Amino acid sequence: MNPPLTLVILAAGRSTRFGRLKQLAPIGPGGEALLDYALYDAALSGFTRFLLVIQESPRPDFDAHLRDAAAHLDIRYAYQRMAHPGLVDDPPPGRTRPWGTGFAVLTAGEQVDGPFAVCNADDFYGRGAYAALARAMRASDPATSGPCPLTRAFTIGYPLEVTLSERGGVSRGLCEMCESGALQRLTEGLELRRQGDRAVGRDVAGRTLDVSLHTPVCMNLWGFHPDILAPLSDLFSAFLASGPGLDREFYLSEAVNDLIAAGRVRCTVLPTREQWLGVTFPGDHAGVARSLRGLVDSGVYPTRLWDARRSLTDARPTLRDAPPSPVSRE
Repeated sequence: MNPPLTLVILAAGRSTRFGRLKQLAPIGPGGEALLDYALYDAALSGFTRFLLVIQESPRPDFDAHLRDAAAHLDIRYAYQRMAHPGLVDDPPPGRTRPWGTGFAVLTAGEQVDGPFAVCNADDFYGRGAYAALARAMRASDPATSGPCPLTRAFTIGYPLEVTLSERGGVSRGLCEMCESGALQRLTEGLELRRQGDRAVGRDVAGRTLDVSLHTPVCMNLWGFHPDILAPLSDLFSAFLASGPGLDREFYLSEAVNDLIAAGRVRCTVLPTREQWLGVTFPGDHAGVARSLRGLVDSGVYPTRLWDARRSLTDARPTLRDAPPSPVSRE
């Protein structure tokens, strides 16, 4: 019997540029947040357990928002704390900044017992992306594919062009791959903006980046097996030992990059035809709302995802294999 597929949803961000808790901001025509579409699409793609990594204080807000979804889904929580037994015993005095996405995955890992995907709560990835991850993780399950010398991982690659914002520079993980589709290096691009038929920005060292709009980018949608947790924990221990101070964060993308370079992980980039949507700046909200309305009007989603009269079981036969629908890129 296949182990359950878990979706780990990173929802502990502080939304500093957005100005409020955008993880729960209504944006769909029925008042849903992008988080709701992640739950719905992943459930239709074969995920059966949903683990939200949050900070403790907004738990009542998440409970209230997800009340209807929880009637259909197995939704659980993991907390991202400054001090966490077994991970961080003695945080630096005065630190309030979260430890980062890699740390968030480690806190969720305490409740993971099979293959799991990781996504951002405030991004829309498209149902086909979750389905591709589910297929890849099932096919690479050590229980069915035999021993493998490397930890297997997957990420979904979107063309950079469809992930840029017209309202400001964004950060994206630029993928360099070999011909087989294996990820060789992930470069963190900062303040990336469209400039003609190219995108320009800088890397973390301040060097100028000038890349093709067709460059595949990682949008923090990953697929892992539990054996990623031990090497990830080793890297986090080294991160703490280096003295991160009050501001440095332990990013999942950088950790995977380091594990690839060390020969401990093989990560395959899975291309997708799905449209990524996200609200980095408040001005992005209207365009994403129009795109979601278009998907509802075309029948990909019901107006209200968690209508008690329409269960996921009823939706699955008609929506599970639906091709991605075109959406506005405004």
